[in-house]
Amino acid sequence: MKMDNFFGYEAYTFGNEYLEICVITLGATVYSLKYKGRETVLNYADAQSYLDGTAFVNAAIGRYANRIGNSRFTLNGVEYILPANEGVNQLHGGPLSYDKRKWTAEVLSENSLRMYIFSPDGDNGFPGNLTAGVTYTIEGSTLRMDFDGLSDADTVYAPTSHLYFNLDGGNVLEHEMWINSGAHLEVDAGLIPTGTLLPATGDFDFSAMRKVGCNFDDCFVLNGEHACTVEAGDIRMDLYTDFPAMQLYTGSALPAPHRVNEGLAIEPELYPDSPNKPHFPSATLRAGEKFHGWASFKFSDK
Repeated sequence: MKMDNFFGYEAYTFGNEYLEICVITLGATVYSLKYKGRETVLNYADAQSYLDGTAFVNAAIGRYANRIGNSRFTLNGVEYILPANEGVNQLHGGPLSYDKRKWTAEVLSENSLRMYIFSPDGDNGFPGNLTAGVTYTIEGSTLRMDFDGLSDADTVYAPTSHLYFNLDGGNVLEHEMWINSGAHLEVDAGLIPTGTLLPATGDFDFSAMRKVGCNFDDCFVLNGEHACTVEAGDIRMDLYTDFPAMQLYTGSALPAPHRVNEGLAIEPELYPDSPNKPHFPSATLRAGEKFHGWASFKFSDK
């Protein structure tokens, strides 16, 4: 494992002849992910661009991935008011969230790196002193991510990784995709789930490999650990995860220096707004209980 300086942050590079990753301590962000020498993710040229960016490019997300409606939720009879950062809603943990902070690196082996961060009680409105972590491990041509979290008080916790993929350098709407899902979450105008699951038909039907074709910023309910397959050029990527859902975002509002539809964000996650939807899978993390979730991105030749 090699450690370099990235504009005042540490950058760790490791891997093998098939897959090589570079992770920086700013946001626990994946700066580079190369399959057989070919870059598969977006990035910025310097740290300031990550700090100024609004697209969460390849960062670790917390405390709560995706959206919480009206920036509030009730837990154990107590209402928590969160700072909004997308209209009246909170997105990806709120303002100055984990993607803008410096994480601590812990080298576990030559091909495994854990990043962790301490998030104090009241941080962006959330209860509990929380230590959040994500471990990046390269195994052959697979990147595995293990997410962990431990709080000293009951809280809600729903991490993810906001990787933006582009497997051939072109428009990601031309990428082909299969998604192991029969339903997606209905959302309102603010992209907050209504609580209703809709069948994955029409544009949402990825039961057979097809071009992405149109723009999405939607949550698909997964039917199993093999979540999706993406193909473009001569590269295939398969996502496996134990998270119950996956957000698909096609980069329709990616700001410069990136182009619209230059990146395909594939985010394994808990359901958005779960704290306000009792019938959704729970995102409550009880005091002293350790959270664990995982996702594996396997690359191969198409």
